[in-house]
Amino acid sequence: MKTIAAVLVSFLIAPSTAFARDATASTREGESVRASAQSSGALRQSIAREAARLAEYPVTNSVESQQPPQRTWAGRHPVALGAMIGAAGGAIWGAAVCSGKCNGSDGQTTQLWMGISAGIGAGIGAGIGAIVSLARR
Repeated sequence: MKTIAAVLVSFLIAPSTAFARDATASTREGESVRASAQSSGALRQSIAREAARLAEYPVTNSVESQQPPQRTWAGRHPVALGAMIGAAGGAIWGAAVCSGKCNGSDGQTTQLWMGISAGIGAGIGAGIGAIVSLARR
């Protein structure tokens, strides 16, 4: 297995021209010159065709006409996004802290704690969003 790997690596390391055949050696001189003239003529025709095609269309993508890329909603409103993420995180945290422990006589204590936690989380998230907004300016 190591021998096969060594042979494969040696083939891959060797320059590609070491294994290439000379194209003009197998043909006569006149044929090779004619073939290269035909291929260069075809290449020149192709270049001329593409240049003519591109010349038909006006250049509309100039530097002056480019507009700055439109930012996403989150990029335009980082404070609102922070408040929403903070409120969701606070509500989840409040529910996890009070699960089965905070139920008072009216049964509404867990929901109250979730609401308070969501408000605190929204405030913290909005503050972080404001810091991000200031840092991006």
